[in-house]
Amino acid sequence: MKPTRPIAIVAGALALANAAPSQTPTPFGAVVEVSRVLTEVRVVDLDGNPVLGLTPDDFRVILDGRPAEVEAVTWITSDRKVEEMRPDATPGTKGAEPAEPIQEGRTIVVLVQSDFGLEPSRTVGLMRMAPRAADFVRALDPGDRVALLTYGSHLRLLSDFTTEHQALAESVTTMDILEGAADPPPTVPPLLADHLDSREAKMAAQMVDGLELIGRALGEIPGAKSLVYFGFALGRDSTGPGIGVGRRYERAMEVLSASRTSVFSLDLTDADYHTLGLGLMILSEDTGGFYLKTHQLPDLAMDRLTRVISSYYELSIVPPPDLDDEFKIKVKVDRRGVRVHTRQWHPSNYEW
Repeated sequence: MKPTRPIAIVAGALALANAAPSQTPTPFGAVVEVSRVLTEVRVVDLDGNPVLGLTPDDFRVILDGRPAEVEAVTWITSDRKVEEMRPDATPGTKGAEPAEPIQEGRTIVVLVQSDFGLEPSRTVGLMRMAPRAADFVRALDPGDRVALLTYGSHLRLLSDFTTEHQALAESVTTMDILEGAADPPPTVPPLLADHLDSREAKMAAQMVDGLELIGRALGEIPGAKSLVYFGFALGRDSTGPGIGVGRRYERAMEVLSASRTSVFSLDLTDADYHTLGLGLMILSEDTGGFYLKTHQLPDLAMDRLTRVISSYYELSIVPPPDLDDEFKIKVKVDRRGVRVHTRQWHPSNYEW
């Protein structure tokens, strides 16, 4: 097991090889040839706007310290004005053309953490951000599927995947989140409830346990996913520097990575700094999302979220020979003033 970084979290995150060619059964019974590393990469400017028109030549990929070739790039966007977004970019050094946009509805999970002890700095943050979370859901594109979960003393599924965004937004209120009294709108399969055991959800003693259950359920649903996490903590204070979550974080990271889920953490805490925010930062970095505080500029945080998750590039990477069963990926883009968000760990052949 390799730790994600020294002392920050008392756990690592395993990544199983997905580079060596093999016949692998999928959750839906098909058989695919696993001979490439596939990963989603979000490339944005310093304001959070998607950077368009990238080609395979623009990306530099390192797998466990060794360079790897980007064979192909696909640009996925949820924007309804996709025809207006076609990039007019100069081909790369090898003559590669910019990726053509493909419009695709998103799979989004909104997870809201509440403090059953009603600690003021957390409750104030929840009251501040619940209306903004509702506005976020309300403004989603028609083809987006969104589900709502909460975590207080355990994990609860308030509403399964739906495209009735307005109806779901009406239930994203502070009281509905605290009491779990939302009346869910009509659902659209595939559903989380088909793979999320309600008894295990009630037994989820820590948020990291809930994340593992969510990752397992999402692993049975095809495609890339975004987990928008309005929360205040992951893990617990430890006696040394950093926080401790032990083996639980490793398990959660395995299933979240295998399910192609990126976590975007919006910190509810009404404070400039708190130690438990470190877990949220690391979780988002490891899964290819980001971490933002919301106590000072909440509308700016929500605006950045909306822009960053609007599109991503899917990279098909030719792995170097004899890649270890555990590896970490780094992606850079040869342009100035950009930020790159990508998952650090890439399990494949994962058995649920």
